[in-house]
Amino acid sequence: MPTPSKKVEIFKLGIIAGGGRLPEMLLKYCHDVGMEPYVLAFKGHTDPALVENVAHDWTHLGALQQNIDFLKSAGLKDLVFCGDIKRPSFRELKLDRRAAKFVALKGFKALGDNDLLTSIKAEISKDGFVLHGVHEFIEDILSPAGLLGEYKPSAQDFKDIEYGFKISQELGRLDIGQSVIVQDGFVIGVEAIEGTDSLIKRVKPLLKVSEIKGVLVKTCKPQQDKNLDLPTIGIQTLEHAAEVGLAGIAFHAGKSLVLDLEHVIAYANKNNLFLYGIES
Repeated sequence: MPTPSKKVEIFKLGIIAGGGRLPEMLLKYCHDVGMEPYVLAFKGHTDPALVENVAHDWTHLGALQQNIDFLKSAGLKDLVFCGDIKRPSFRELKLDRRAAKFVALKGFKALGDNDLLTSIKAEISKDGFVLHGVHEFIEDILSPAGLLGEYKPSAQDFKDIEYGFKISQELGRLDIGQSVIVQDGFVIGVEAIEGTDSLIKRVKPLLKVSEIKGVLVKTCKPQQDKNLDLPTIGIQTLEHAAEVGLAGIAFHAGKSLVLDLEHVIAYANKNNLFLYGIES
């Protein structure tokens, strides 16, 4: 189980929750340490089971003023963004007046994921909220450095990891994506708006049948706010990597989240995948 952080002394926490395991893990942490949680849940993104028997409100992404009003009514100051939220089309947002003004000033299509989240953080900070990273509460969720499992990258895998690190950092600098797949010195695919799991599925027919199977490299964007959308690795990522026949996964040590680390390592060992934490 993740270790509770001793640095954070907060008695009530607002969880702005997307999908996936991370909101569930943070909610369990709150219960374990006696912290009162509140969940702002998004229709079509948040799992309804997450908010059973928990103080919450349901909303949608474009209701910026309503969402802030919900958080204020819950008596909150400290917030965490966590979980997966797929960026909707402009038509799907259903912007309220404040959100429309925000988008008019910032430009919805002009902003990448990091720029958009950073701008939202600045906007909600105007109302007195403090945004925290999930790693401030669950310390050992940050990825370790070096080899994590039984399988070690080959010499060519290490070359592909080094090349993939450079490419993913450049993609990140441009705020395009966090992940790249490299095989034998060739970039097979890069992540854009679809996310890492969809990237892995997309490259399956492009991978060569070879002893050099290819690697997934996922890193933190150079300009990224460490309290927002850190790269995340979980069992599902490994399942997709094993399905398409990759040799392993390399990720940014100390700047990525690994969900259920022991289970992730066990799955990697069972399925002949390496896991490697890259130090900048």
